[in-house]
This record gives sequence, structure tokens and C-alpha cells, in this order.
Amino acid sequence: MADTRHNKTLGTRFRFLVRAIGLTGVLAAVVGMALFASAFPLFQQWTVENLRTSANGDHGPFAKTAAWTFVIGLAAVALALVVEVIGGVLLVTGRRTVANTSATVATCAAISLLVFVNAYSFTHHERHDFTRTQQFTLPTELAGKLRSLRPESPTTIIVLQKHRIFGSLSDDRDSFTKGAEEKVTEKVKDLVDLFREFGPRFNVEVLDTEAFGYRKRVTDLTADAPELKAAIEAAPENSILFHANKRVQRLAFNEFLQLDKTSSDASHGGRGNLVLLPQGIDNFARRVLEVQERRPKVAVCVVHEWLTTAATTGRQSQFSLAGLKASLTDHGFDVIDIILKKNWESSPEPDPAAYTIQESKLERLEAEYDAARSQLRSAQNDVKIIASIRKEFDETAALPFRDRANLAVNLSRVAQIRGWSEIVKSYFQWSGGESKAISEANESELRVLLGPGLARQAIRAEQEAKDAEKVRLEAEEQVQTALKDERSIQDRRENDLKVKFAGLLKDVDLLVIPRYTVVNATVGERIEGSLHTLSKPQVEVIRDFMKSGKPVLACLGSLSGPGGYEADGSDDLEKLIAERGIELGRDTILYDVEAKAFAAMKAGRQLGAGGGADIPQVTFAEKTSEGSKAKPNPVGAAVRLTSRSVDQNLDLRLRAPRPVYLAAGWQERLPITAEFFFTAPESWNEEQPFLRRGPGGRVAAVPRYEPTLDSDVKWGTRSAEQKGPFPIGVAIESKVPASWFVDEYDREQFAGGILNREWWASAPHRSVYDRTEAAAAILVPFDGVLAACLTASSTKIDRPTERLIVFGSGNLFTGSKLDPAREKLLIHSANWLTGRADRLPRADLPQWEFPRVEMSEREFYLWRYGTAVGLPLLAVYLGLMATMLRRLR
Repeated sequence: MADTRHNKTLGTRFRFLVRAIGLTGVLAAVVGMALFASAFPLFQQWTVENLRTSANGDHGPFAKTAAWTFVIGLAAVALALVVEVIGGVLLVTGRRTVANTSATVATCAAISLLVFVNAYSFTHHERHDFTRTQQFTLPTELAGKLRSLRPESPTTIIVLQKHRIFGSLSDDRDSFTKGAEEKVTEKVKDLVDLFREFGPRFNVEVLDTEAFGYRKRVTDLTADAPELKAAIEAAPENSILFHANKRVQRLAFNEFLQLDKTSSDASHGGRGNLVLLPQGIDNFARRVLEVQERRPKVAVCVVHEWLTTAATTGRQSQFSLAGLKASLTDHGFDVIDIILKKNWESSPEPDPAAYTIQESKLERLEAEYDAARSQLRSAQNDVKIIASIRKEFDETAALPFRDRANLAVNLSRVAQIRGWSEIVKSYFQWSGGESKAISEANESELRVLLGPGLARQAIRAEQEAKDAEKVRLEAEEQVQTALKDERSIQDRRENDLKVKFAGLLKDVDLLVIPRYTVVNATVGERIEGSLHTLSKPQVEVIRDFMKSGKPVLACLGSLSGPGGYEADGSDDLEKLIAERGIELGRDTILYDVEAKAFAAMKAGRQLGAGGGADIPQVTFAEKTSEGSKAKPNPVGAAVRLTSRSVDQNLDLRLRAPRPVYLAAGWQERLPITAEFFFTAPESWNEEQPFLRRGPGGRVAAVPRYEPTLDSDVKWGTRSAEQKGPFPIGVAIESKVPASWFVDEYDREQFAGGILNREWWASAPHRSVYDRTEAAAAILVPFDGVLAACLTASSTKIDRPTERLIVFGSGNLFTGSKLDPAREKLLIHSANWLTGRADRLPRADLPQWEFPRVEMSEREFYLWRYGTAVGLPLLAVYLGLMATMLRRLR
């Protein structure tokens, strides 16, 4: 019997043709859609008008082909669907098609349900964080603040992959570096996806410098945001950029998940495993919030414009703090300069002052404007004189000779005009250097000589007048622009130094005081410390700043001179720091390698000696007494943790620093270890760190290590000459002295209410007590109860806690660009001082590492060979058993 299922009737052929047309229409519609999308920008491509105009050929043949392909494809699909619907309606009445119809309806219903569920899930979904440490769950408070951000001012989050994980710290790449970059990038992308849930408040973009079209994407993203483009180009490493309201914040990948290469090398008994230190998701979220908030303001107080943060070139750049400003700005700070002295050139001693770079710029622009006006008046006057002379020169040609005898007199006027020296010179050459008489015979000769010169000079004078007018207009425009800075105008009106200085510090969050003094003792490079001294009103303003609880970063260089310690370089600022419990050494620290350089210089071997000596690195250590409850210094700990990223100490070398000590008895009252920055042990403290020369400029003596003898009064003190290491950096956090608030606070005032007032007034040792809280330690040998009572009395005064860091070098952060070690030290110091502890590296969260099973050597051997040999043998065994069972049947 013939198989009727394969009969090719007219109906089956028609149905095949219709379905082929429909399938071809689907393909044509997809191809046309892709072509049409490439013909128009994404924001305007799907409009009926674009489709109609393209079909008419208004946008070129390519767009016309794309439009017609798309339309014809849609028409073919529509035709096939209509035929199928009609055929389905006719066939559904047959008994054989009932089951097929039911299946078709069920399939359509399932597809519709699938589409509906997926569409609904886009707007009604929930996230569940199944990580062990809830890495991707924002604290409720932070999530609420993020939702409160205004959608009309969206924040752009850019994940920037530059394939550099350590920035300028290190360019070395190994398996840990590569693995860390891949894993951190994955985690960062997961994290930014979390912010997409907050809707239009955040725009998330991912940029990869190695991806095709990177430059075009950057150009499109930053078309109206030059500050964002500058931040992208300046980012030294893989970073996350937050942009909103014309401001940019940067978060390095390492500040989200930091590679701990030291632990990675040592993990699993030295076999190694990638170890990352999470820095907290809240750190990431706070950066988003801070980009729309006020940035901390840093004021840098110096005594000369050369020492400011302004970018300079040439020799002047070694004094500049431009690198400090660039680093602070990149990490979310605003920086201003305050100059504390003026009239350096016009007076023997500069005058105390307080003004900003903007104010100085305004004064300079006004001076330039006055000079331009003066130059314009002079040029205009020249034009008038020349016009007068030319007029008289031309008019006298028609007069009798006797009326033209004043021609020589006019030449004296010529000499007064700028640029006329060549004409005067021409006249005297013609006259033979004497007052040659002008006669009718030689007058024409003189006119031929001077006439063209007068014409040329007239043109030149007019051009000079035009140029002077142009310069004046430019200067006037610059002055008008500068006058828009109302703050500078107000500051200029204030004549009281103390009031003006206090006003400049009113909205400042961190005060930086660098004193650039000794740079290199072996070559005698230094600036006199006395140039940095401040007046009493200026120091009082700084004290008031500290009284309010605001932090200070002081970089105070050595005060050593050719003759030893120069006391005129010390001022009330150093006394202020002493009242906070920090002692500044009077000597300079030299290194053993420099002693060899000095010896070579004394022997006359200049080459290879001197300033080129390779000094050892400084260290960030913790020196605490046994039983101390002080926590590790946060700045030192942050620097050490940063160095673990590259598994090496940060390369920071510092010449001629000054010892900085914590005063005796102060560590017990501080919550943190104060001394954290030390020189290498191969060093000593020297009172006279410079070469001493005798008659004829010959080297008479050189610095060398000579330990203080036990018979010397300095023996056993910090002033004794001894070997290192020496502390050159101290950070404290404590209440400011009570005497800063109550001028009458001293031992007599408070002890009188506790002990017998008459006995206290007659005490023979009363004169040794100062007016500071630190003097309580002196009372211990006399009366411990009295000391405790006085300390308790001081606690009744409401005093803020203030943070202070003092480094023993004035050139620690100088230069047009900071090297990686100095930049990290600066940023960690500034973040701690301003209370941004969340930006310091941390290791208190559970570390992340690739899952590894801890196995002994025997277990590792069994698993390795068990899987390599045992599993194949087991497969062969089971295969043979199955074969034998089949043969038994």
C-alpha cells in the first residue's frame, strides 16, 4: 500500500511556499534591522519618520537598502502569519487537528508566560547576598543615603581598567599580580552592578584601555566633562571614578581589594595562593556620597611664593610643593596656599603677612595693568611728537631758508623719542661729529637723510601704540576676571594681620606647615631656618586653630648651620609643638655612608663623593614598652600594609633629617604609639653636620661620629651623640593643653584649692613648674597625690582632642611630583589627620583567597596519583565487568 503521508498535493506545496516566505521574511527583517541600526545613532534610529525618509532615499543608498529590506521582511512575515491563522481556523474544525491545536495553544501560552515573567522580573526583582561575609550588602544607613540622592543630578561611575594594579609603586607583574587584577576586576564589576539597582541616580560605564574603540568611548563620555577626561588620563592604575557636579573622586582597585603579596607568597606552607585584603564595601559607597559633598580643605603655610604649591620650572621647582598639591587633589582634597611673609626684595627683613596666591596674583595683575597703561601713554606721546616734527619738517620746506634754521633744534626733540637713536646717529655722522652748520647747499642733503627715517619712525610708533593698547586691554580683562574672586577682595581690605590670618583658616580642615631648611649636609645645601620664623600674632592664630581641635601636619627641617645649632631659627611655633609633648632635636642626622663621603672630600677626591652617597632607607616601625596598651600607629600601619602589596619596603630615603621625639611620660596617656618613622641604624646625630673650612678654603674638619663620653653632661640624654635609629616622625592624638584655654591655669591656681595655699606659695621648688599640663610629671618625685589631683583638675576643662603629626624634614614633600613612597606617606597622614580612617588600608576583615584544601604531603601524593592512575583503572575495571555480564546472557 502506498504511503499517503508523502503525497505532495497542491495544498501542501502552497503551505511550504508560505512558510518559506515567512522564514525568509524573518531573516530579512533581522538583517534590515541591523543595517538600519548602523545607519543612525542609537538615540534616534527607531522612528517611523526615519524609516519613511530612508525608504525614499533621503539618507543615502545604504539607508534606503536597509529600510526596504526591513519593510519587505516584515511584510513577508505578516503574510505568512495571516495565511497560517486562516489555515488554522479552517483546520481546527477537523477532529484530527484538535490535539495539535491544543498543543499549539499550550505552547503559545507557555511562551507568553515566559515573556511576561521575564518582563515582570526587570522591575520586580530581589537580590540575595550568599557570600560568607556579606561582601555585596550595603549597610542600611548607607543604602538609605544613596536612595536619597537626587535623580536629576546623577553620579557617573566609571570602572577604568589600565592593567596596572600598583600604580607607580611597582611595574613588576607576576602570577599573583595577574590573578589579583582578574579577581579584583570581577569583584568590582559585581559591586558596580549593585548600584544599577538605584535607578537613574547612577550611570555605570566600564572602560578598558586595551579594548577596541576605547578612545572614542572616552571622548563620548567626557564631551561635556573635561574634569572627568583629565581624571581618566591622570589615573595611574586600575581605578573607579565617581563623577558628579563637575567633581571627580577616584578609588583605586587596591582600595577596594588589596593584594597582599607577602601573605600570598607564604600561603599554604610556601606553595603560594592569591590573598586579597577586603577594604569594605562601605568604603566604596562613601566615595559615591562624598563626590557630591564638600571636599576637605588643606592650607599650606609658607613664607615665600617659591615654596608654595604652584607649578614651576627650572631650579625653582625643587622648592615647590606642586607634587603635594597634585597628590592631595587626586585623593579628594582641595589645597590653598597662604604666604606668611612679604616685601622680601624691598626691605632688609621681610614683613609678617597673610595672603593667598590669588591675592598675590591680583596685585601682580594690577601692577601689570598699571605698567601697560604707562607704556600706552608713552607710546601715544611718541606718536604726537613724531607727528608734530613731521608736520614742521614738511611745512618749513616751502619757507625761505632763514625761517628753517630751527631744523637742528628739532633734532634734540628726536633724541627724546624711544627708538630714534639711529636718526640722531645719522645726523651726527653727516655732521662729522660736530655741530655742522646747515646751509641752503646742504639742507637738501639733510632732508634726504632724515625724511625716510621720520616716516619709518612714525609707522613704528603707531604700531607700538597699537600693541600697547592690546596689552592694556588684555591686562584689564585679567584684572576684571581676578576681581570676580570676592574672597580675594575681602582679604585685601583686612589690614589686621591676626584677623586676616584667622579668616583664611576659618574653613580649613588641615594645616600644613613645611619649613625647607637643610637638604643635603654633604654639599652644604640649605636655607637659613631664621627665614621661616613667624611673628607672635601668627603663632597665636595657629594655636587657636589647634584649640578648635583641627589637625596640623608640620614638616620642620633641621636648624643646623655652619657653626652648629642656630637658635634664631626657633620661634614660638616650636614652643607650641613642645607644649603638645613633641621634642624637636637640635642636631642633624647623618649616615655612615656620608661620613665616607666627607672623608673623600677632605682628601680632595671630589668625584664620586658628596651629595651622591647612597643613603639607606627609612623605616616604619613600632617601638613600644612592655605592657603598653597603645594601639599601633595608624599611619605607620597603613604604610606597612601598603608595602605588602609589592612585598617590599617602600623606597623612601631622606637626607639630613632632624630628630623628633615624644616627650618623656607622654606615651602612657596616648591611645596610639606616637613614634613611627625612623632612620636606619647606620646613622648618628651630629651638632655640626657641615664641612668646616680654614684659610684658603681648604677643608679643616669634617663631621664624624664621636660618641659622647660618660663624663659629659649630655651623656644619657637625647642630646648625646649616639648611633641610630632615630625617630623622625611622631603622630599624636590627645587633648590640647589646659593652659591654652585658661590663662591662669598653673600649679598654684589648682593646687591651692587642694593643699594648704600658704605652704604652696612658699614652696622652694615652685619656680620649676610651668603652665602646662605636661608639668604634672615633675611633681611625682615631690608629691604623687598632688600630681594626680592636678591632672584630675585639668580634666574638668572642656578641651577638644587634636591630632598632630611632625616630621623632621622640611623637604619631605617638595618637588613637582612625589615619588610613590612619599605620596603614600602623605595621603595616609592626611587621611588620618582629617578623620578619614575609612580610606586607610585595613586588614581587620576576613581575607579572601582561592579555596584550597589543606593536605599533608602524604594526602597530596595519594590524591594526585589516585586521580591520575586510579580513576582510569576503575573505568577499565567497570568496563570489563559489564562485558563479562553481557556474555553470561
